[in-house]
Amino acid sequence: MMLFEEYDELLKKTVAVAPDWVKSDIQDILKKEEGKHIGVSYVISQLNDRYSFSLRHILSAMDFSSEWTKVSRERLSFIDNNIDVVVALYYDLKDKL
Repeated sequence: MMLFEEYDELLKKTVAVAPDWVKSDIQDILKKEEGKHIGVSYVISQLNDRYSFSLRHILSAMDFSSEWTKVSRERLSFIDNNIDVVVALYYDLKDKL
């Protein structure tokens, strides 16, 4: 059984090595929406919208490239499997605004 202190330390280490793209995306969302007044659920929904099926997928398919589809799937998977990291990043980046 993991103690809270162990979980907190593990989360801090994970946030420190989180991918740059997720940090950048969260910063962009917070800046775009004047970050002080938006919640973490809004940020998560914006991240999901950013990588869900969209015009980018269609344009990528028209060029016979599946790269964007692969990238978006990987990023959606990261977001879904690491919600606690996304939440921690949100609070960390929001405090820096």
